[in-house]
Amino acid sequence: MRKARRPAAIALALALALQLGAAVPAAAADITATAGYENGNSSLNLTQIARYTSGQFNVDGGVMEIVAYNRANGFAYAINGQSGLLAAISLENLAAGSSVARLSGTDIDVKALVEAADSSFRYGDMTSVAISPDSATLAAALQAEGYNDAGRVALFTCNADGTLTLKGLVETGVQPDMVTFADNDTVLTADEGEPREGYGDGIADPNGSVTVADVSALTSEVVGFDAFDAQRDALAASGVVLKKGVNPSADLEPEYIAVSGGKAYVTLQENNAIAVLDLASRTFDGIYSAGFEDYGVTPIDIDKKDDAYAPKTYDSLMGIRMPDGIAAFQVDGRTYLVTANEGDAREWGDEDLGTFYLNEDERDFGDEGVTSPTGAITAENSGLTGKVVFFKSGDFDGLDTGKDYLFGGRTFTLYEAGADGLTEVFTSGDDFEALTAQYLPDYYNCSNDNAVVDDRSGKKGPEAESVTVGTVDGRTYAFVALERTGGVMVYDVTEPASARYVNYINTRDFASVVEGSEEYEDGELDKWVTGGDVAPEGLLFLDASVSPTGEALLLAACEVSGTVAVYQVGGAALSVLPFTDVDARDVQAVRYVCENGLMAGISADRFEPNGTLTRGEAVATLWALEGRPVVNYLMTFSDVDPAASYGEAVRWAASQGIAGGYGGGLFGPDDLITREQLAVMLYRYARHEGYDTAQGGMAIREFGDFAQISGYALEAMTWVVEAGVLTATSLDTLAPGQAATRVQAAQALLALSQMAG
Repeated sequence: MRKARRPAAIALALALALQLGAAVPAAAADITATAGYENGNSSLNLTQIARYTSGQFNVDGGVMEIVAYNRANGFAYAINGQSGLLAAISLENLAAGSSVARLSGTDIDVKALVEAADSSFRYGDMTSVAISPDSATLAAALQAEGYNDAGRVALFTCNADGTLTLKGLVETGVQPDMVTFADNDTVLTADEGEPREGYGDGIADPNGSVTVADVSALTSEVVGFDAFDAQRDALAASGVVLKKGVNPSADLEPEYIAVSGGKAYVTLQENNAIAVLDLASRTFDGIYSAGFEDYGVTPIDIDKKDDAYAPKTYDSLMGIRMPDGIAAFQVDGRTYLVTANEGDAREWGDEDLGTFYLNEDERDFGDEGVTSPTGAITAENSGLTGKVVFFKSGDFDGLDTGKDYLFGGRTFTLYEAGADGLTEVFTSGDDFEALTAQYLPDYYNCSNDNAVVDDRSGKKGPEAESVTVGTVDGRTYAFVALERTGGVMVYDVTEPASARYVNYINTRDFASVVEGSEEYEDGELDKWVTGGDVAPEGLLFLDASVSPTGEALLLAACEVSGTVAVYQVGGAALSVLPFTDVDARDVQAVRYVCENGLMAGISADRFEPNGTLTRGEAVATLWALEGRPVVNYLMTFSDVDPAASYGEAVRWAASQGIAGGYGGGLFGPDDLITREQLAVMLYRYARHEGYDTAQGGMAIREFGDFAQISGYALEAMTWVVEAGVLTATSLDTLAPGQAATRVQAAQALLALSQMAG
C-alpha cells in the first residue's frame, strides 16, 4: 500500500459532472503475450491476455495502485496515484482464449465530485477502492490534506456505463489507506495514522484505527487501540514491535484488512502484528505477532555486490516479517490467513526542523571493521562485501537484543485463526529468492526502478507486497505479488499446512527501458523503468463465475509502469502443449501457430524452437496466415516446384509483392531465411494488410550492428523492431544476417495476428 500521501496533480476536467473523462490512448505495440514459467508442468497455468496502460510511469511508483472490479457493469476501477484520477477500464469485451488485448480506459475525477458535495473537506488523495459484493456500490478511501486530520470514505452508486454517482461521504480515522466491504452495507478502512511530521515534543503521532461505516445510514464508528495501552509490555513480550516511549494506541498502524466469519484481520505492518476485530461488538479480540524468519535455519542472500544468488545462513540474523497485504479463506470451517511479508521502514519528518527519523541502520561491509549491529556478522566470517540495511532495533521493544534484524521476511505466511489467536502453519522460506534466481538469473533481486542483479539483496529482496486468494477447479490458490523483482508467485493452499509452489509469471520486459524514465545522480544512471508490467502493487482475483471471459482472471495494478495486467488463470484456452522443448515464455506464440495451422512440430513432442527456417517455409507461414488463397499468377522462379508444399505460397507472395527472388529467375526456397529477409516479408505483408507501418524514431540506430543491415531491408527492419514484431537478439544486437529461428517466426506471426485484432 501507499506509504505516504502524495499531492495529486488533478485537472478538474469533469467539473461537477458525474461523467467519465477522456479516453486514455493505447500504448504503442509493446504488448507481448507471456506465459507462466511452469505452464504445462503445474496444476495451474497463467497467461497474460490483456493490459491497460495509463500512459504514465514513475520510477518511484505510485501510478496504478489498487484495482477493483464490478461484475454487473464489467468495469475494473484502478487508482492512478500520479494523476489522482480513477481509471474505469471496460473488460466486458475480453474473450476466453483471446490474444493479448490493449485495454482502453476513461478517467473519473473523484476529487471534483467530492469537493462539489462537501467543500469543507480538505481533500488530500485517494488511496484505495473496493466494490460491494452485490456490485451496487463503490467505496473510495480518501486521505485529508492535513496529515493529522480525519479522512473520508466516498460512497458511489455504480452505473451500467461505468460512471459513478456520489451517494455521500463518511468520516474515518486519520489517513485511511485501505478500504474493503465486510458485506453489502458495511465498509471498513485501515487508518494508518503515521507520524509523517516526525517525532518530537509537541508533534502529533495520530492514532491508528479501523473505521466501520454503514453504507445506508452514512454513519461510522472509529475503533481505536486505546485498550491496549495498558498491555504494552505483554504485546512487546509476544513479538509485537513498538517504538520505545510511544503508546500502542498511537504506534499501531493498520495497513490492510481481510474479512472472514464476522472478523476483520488487520495487518499492523510496522509493528509486525495482526489485529483481530470482532465486527459485531466492534472491539478488538487481540493483537498477535506475525512472527519472524530465522536466517540461522533459512538461507538468505544479503550481499549486494556479488552479482549472483549466494544464500547463506547467519545464526544471529532474523527477518521481521512486517506483513503488508493479507487475505482470508476457509477450509472445513476453519479460517486461514495469508500475509505478504514486505517489511517497511519508518522515515518521517524534516531534517531542517530537527524532526527527521529513520529506523534503518545501514552497514557497508566493504569498509574496514564494519560489523552487524550485534557484532556477530563481520566481513571476515561472512564474506559480505556490500551494504546491508538492518533494522534499528535499539529504538524498539519486542525484539531480542542478541539478534540482528532485517526488514521483511521475503516470504508469505499462512496462519490458522482461532479463538486463542493465530497459529502459523506454513511459511515460504527461501522460495521467492531461489525461484527468481532460477528463472531470472540476470535480474535476480533487481529493483523495480533499476534492473540490476542483486540491487535489493541487502534490503528486503524481492519484496512481497500484496496477496489474494482464489479457487480454480476446486483447489484454492494464493497469489503473491513481488513488488521489486516483479511478477506473481502462485501456491496451492488447499491444504494449508502442506502448501506448495505451482507457478510464477512475470510480464516485466527486462530488455527494454522506457524512454524518458532515466534518472541520474552525479552524472551516472541511477534509476529507470523497464517496459512491461513493473512493480505489482494491488492484486484482484476474479472467479470464473463473475469473470467477463468465463474463466478465472487475475488483475495486477502496477505502480511503476502505470499498467494493469490481466492474466487468465487456468481455463481451456491454456491447454498443455505436447512439446517438451518450448520455454515457458514462448508457449503462447508456439501454441498460437500450432493451433492455427501456421506451423507444426518436427515430431510429436518437439517443436525445435531454435531450429532454422527456409525461405519457402517462411512464405508458407504467411500464406497460411492469409487463409491459403489461390491466385492466377504466372510462376517465374525456375527453382520453385509448383507442386511443392510451398509452391502456391510462393506464387501468392510474388503476386502480392510480399516476397521476391534473387534475380535470374531464382527464389532460393531451400535457403535459410535471414532475420532481415524475414523482416522484409513481414513488413510487406503488414503493408498488404493495411496495418500501420509508419516509422518511428529510428531507435534501431542505437544497436551495435545497425550498420550490418542491408540497404533493401533497412526500412523493414526498422519497422519490425520498433513495432515489436521481430525482437532484438540482445540488448545491443539485431543480428540481421543471422538465420531466423522457428520461435522467432512464431513470435512474429503472433504479433501480426494481434495487429489484426
